[in-house]
Amino acid sequence: MTDFTMKTDADGVATITWDTVGKSMNVMNQKGFEDLDALIDDALADDAIKGVIITSGKEGSFAGGMDLNIIAKMKESAGDNPAKGLMEGLMASHAILRKIERAGMDPKTNKGGKPIASALPGIAMGIGLEIPLSTHRIFAADNPKAKIGLPEI
Repeated sequence: MTDFTMKTDADGVATITWDTVGKSMNVMNQKGFEDLDALIDDALADDAIKGVIITSGKEGSFAGGMDLNIIAKMKESAGDNPAKGLMEGLMASHAILRKIERAGMDPKTNKGGKPIASALPGIAMGIGLEIPLSTHRIFAADNPKAKIGLPEI
């Protein structure tokens, strides 16, 4: 089962919903990055899609950040050079954020592309804030319990 799903309405607006299975709050893992990347590619390639909204399937929160096990896996996969593994993993996630930011714009003219917005029902921490920061607009719910931040470890 995937943590990200996409539905497109009759107006051509695709909604990508993040809903980490079995967790009370969304957390990003390697499969999640791959799924989000693929859905962004699909949305950008589909001429019927005019814009994208990234939101959460969790009530009161967008995301709690990164699944910390992913960092251990990055280090593990690098063997004798864990710093290299971490850097490669970070650059891969950065590439996805950059893809969201550029949204299919022509690299020579910086024109075209599709608008991508994020809708935050509440808490957005770490990668859960970095994703919205890469979108063109952020819509946040009026939630007194909401917290946003980059609590890097």
